[in-house]
Amino acid sequence: MPGFTELLGRFERTVSVLGRSQSTFSNYSRHVAAVSLHFGKIPTELDPEQIHDYLFYLQKKSKSPSQSYFKHTVYGLRFLLKSEGLSYGFLSLPEIKKEKKLPVVLSKQEVWQMLSGCKLLKHKILIGLLLRLRTALSGSQKSSSL
Repeated sequence: MPGFTELLGRFERTVSVLGRSQSTFSNYSRHVAAVSLHFGKIPTELDPEQIHDYLFYLQKKSKSPSQSYFKHTVYGLRFLLKSEGLSYGFLSLPEIKKEKKLPVVLSKQEVWQMLSGCKLLKHKILIGLLLRLRTALSGSQKSSSL
């Protein structure tokens, strides 16, 4: 695709100069490349409507779209457009609801099974300390919320 290699080079330089990790660049560039392949041209040549169509396509393509994939696509495009000096205000993330999970609480029997499964004393001590620390922290969180 004409211009993509140069665009990616500039993008890598900007990501590096701003102190972002190589992993960030890899993630962002993978998603930017997917957009380019989808349209057959570099993302800087797309108008906001085309980008919104692509984001809609991402959400509809799977019955349970990966929230992190979607977010990395938006963040990657936003960072790329910003680094190229283009407007990116139209690229806002919709609110992504996080699944609320309750913590797992072990029964006394399960704790004893964990401790008795350890062969070395140092492992028993470590597990015991972690369990006590967890209990202490959860107790302090309850008292601070009162």
